[in-house]
Formats: sequence, C-alpha cells, structure tokens
Amino acid sequence: MKEGFKKTYMELVYQMFRTTLYRFSKIEFQELGNRLLSFYNNEVMHKMYEYFLHRKNSKLLDVKNKRKIIKATLLKGDSEQTLLRIQSKTIHFIFTSPPYYNARMYSDYTSYERYLEKMCSILKQCNRVLEDGRFIIINVSPVITKRPGREFESVRYPIHFDFHKILEEAGFYFIDEIIWIKPEYTVPNRIAGYLQTGMPLSYKPNCVTESLLVYRKKTPFLLDENIKRYSRILANAVENTDTSNCWHISPKIDKDHPAVFPEKLCEKVLKYYSFSGDVVLDPFAGSGTFGRVAKKRKRIPVLCEMDNKYIKKLEEENYDNL
Repeated sequence: MKEGFKKTYMELVYQMFRTTLYRFSKIEFQELGNRLLSFYNNEVMHKMYEYFLHRKNSKLLDVKNKRKIIKATLLKGDSEQTLLRIQSKTIHFIFTSPPYYNARMYSDYTSYERYLEKMCSILKQCNRVLEDGRFIIINVSPVITKRPGREFESVRYPIHFDFHKILEEAGFYFIDEIIWIKPEYTVPNRIAGYLQTGMPLSYKPNCVTESLLVYRKKTPFLLDENIKRYSRILANAVENTDTSNCWHISPKIDKDHPAVFPEKLCEKVLKYYSFSGDVVLDPFAGSGTFGRVAKKRKRIPVLCEMDNKYIKKLEEENYDNL
C-alpha cells in the first residue's frame, strides 16, 4: 500500500483522501488523512481540506449585518483610499481596466515595479470589499513605452502575465481568460514596416486582442453556495450565449478618454458574472461606461475615479457620494 501511494496515480490518492475526510470523526482516518496530506503536500488536497473544514465548521455565506449599498455611488479620489469607505464583503462583482503603465496621462508611474505595487494594494482593497466567492475581471493587455529616441529601443511590458501574480497575492485565484478580439482596422498598424521590406526579424503583428482575466475571491466553498442565494427567476435566457472564450467586439473611440469600455463588453460581463440587483464595482471608472450599463441592467454601480475631468461628468449622472 505504501509503495502504491508513492506513485503518481493522483486520482486514486484524491479519492482515498476524500474518504478520510468523510470519516474524519474516527481517529484512524484522521491520522491517515494527515499522513496523506503531509506526504503529498499537494495543492488540490490542501484545497479539499479547506473545503471540508468550511462545511464542517461554517454556515452559508456571512451576509448578515452588512450595510447594503442601495444607490449608484461615486467615490472621488485614489481608489486605494476611497475603497476604505466601503464595508467588507458588500460588493458582488468587480470589472475594471487599470491605468496601463505609462499608457495614460494620469498613470505616469516612476517605475514598473511601483506601478505593480500600487495595483496590488488596490486589488487587496477590492478583495476586502468583494463578497466571498465572487468574481473580479481585469481587462489588460501588453503595453509599449515610447522610445526616448530613435537610437533607443522601446520596452514592452507583459502586464497580463504580471497581473496574475498580484491578483494571487491580493487573495484571488485564476478561473478563466477571455480573449477580446477587435477588428484589425481599429488597432495601430505595427505590420506596415515588415510589409514594406519583408525583412526577417522586423515582423511585428497588429495586436487585435486584449485579455479579460477572470478570477474568484479565494474561499473554501463551491460556487454553488453563491448561486443558491438567488431565485431561479433571475436566470439568463440562454439564447445568444457566448460559447467560447473569444469575444469579437469593436472598441469604442472617445476623444475625451483613451481607453473607453465598449458597452457591449460591459453588458456581457454583467450578464455572465452578476445578478440583477447586485452591487458592482469599477475602481478605475474613467468616463463611467460600466456604471451606465450597470444601471441599464438593473445593477447598482459603485465607481471610483480621481480625475476631475471625469468626476465632473459623472456627477451629472445621479451618483451618490460616499
């Protein structure tokens, strides 16, 4: 038996460990389960153990005595600070596009490391305000800094990869990556130089995709527990469902903002990752497209914004201040 456990037939090991959890009241099964967990030190088994302890010791979601947000709300200022005004576990869904490093006027960080540190601090606040087990989606893509001169090379930052690290550090775990595909005519023409010369090594494809990183707040219970809180009458009609993780959506062009969410993109994430009546958050609201779409879909938006130009416009849209 000992030699069998040393082999990597992990499905068998998982089922054996599962049996020890269901019979954990007996000391011999406790001892066997602890030995298995110690021997394999496996992330799946650790998660199984966390889920078991939750079912054994906890009730359903802690949703009592929460000061509910009942109106569309605007938080003015740095979201790392303004999110402190929101009570823990009162947000049901978060969707945002962070200011890309050196890609927007108001995000001129002195170094990429400091940019990631700032984003991680804000994501930790997002984790605190998000209800246990609910989703956060981050829209990101690689960015290129401008060349300081013709004789220097630009730097390309793989932000979507680095965000995985800081999302995990902030208390989320990976669920899916959805690829937003834009028409090629809407993106910068990077391929032009290669098409003129045909020289190998000079190939630079037009970037028509952005990532939607779907993460869930770390919690020791299945998503079923979140869903059970809602009535079946809130289920979506399944016609016109996006059946793959590739969404073809044209970007929105706005002369006042360099990176506006298309309404169609907001509609999709709200449809698939929140219920009617949910409180939904965008910690980098910009021009507020997500908030407007959320209202149309009978969600309650909470928007954070620090740029006075956008704040003035949002103040005209009937948001409460918190």
